[in-house]
Amino acid sequence: MLNAKCPAVRKSFSRTALALVLAALVAGCGLTGDDTSSSTPSSGTGSVVTSIVTTGQGPIKVDPRTFEQQPNCPRLELRSETFLIMKYEKGKQDDPRHLLYQASVENWARECIRVGDQVQVKIGLSGRVTPGPVWPGGEIVLPLRVSLISGSSDDKPLRSELFSIPVTVGSGAPAEIWTLVDESFTVSSEPGQRVIFGFDESNQKPGKRL
Repeated sequence: MLNAKCPAVRKSFSRTALALVLAALVAGCGLTGDDTSSSTPSSGTGSVVTSIVTTGQGPIKVDPRTFEQQPNCPRLELRSETFLIMKYEKGKQDDPRHLLYQASVENWARECIRVGDQVQVKIGLSGRVTPGPVWPGGEIVLPLRVSLISGSSDDKPLRSELFSIPVTVGSGAPAEIWTLVDESFTVSSEPGQRVIFGFDESNQKPGKRL
């Protein structure tokens, strides 16, 4: 089940529908930002029940992947105060009558697959963009940063990627869902690593555009 922790934002359709979209994109993740488990089933690994097959005649066939040690999967964490962007007309900050749009991060999940002595992390993030009363319609580019943090106390990023996510929203249209699915992060099997994510408006240089 996907889960997110952030204050309520204006919604045009159900959280259930949004969660289903992300679940379809990151099939099999089943882990959320507040999950405390250090591992997650690797891709293609079935349960003991489904991996042991017998017809009652001949030897039992056992999928060896069932008993493999699962990789350490970095925890997903939403960076504090980075779940929401609210854009207003110039000089009209914090006036709801002049709101252009608001964008939010609402759901996240991850899945880890062992690749040799490394761990490949597949990340799924999603949210929505809701147009405000003065939005004229057009494309919005959301700056979303994903960083890999080591298990040490200094929290220095081992890698940091700024994604530019385009979302087209019409004037007076309902909210639009945005999604990001990325599997470019490969990490060591060292425990305690974390993947930190959130909107980053501090330095909107051209990033990795989807």
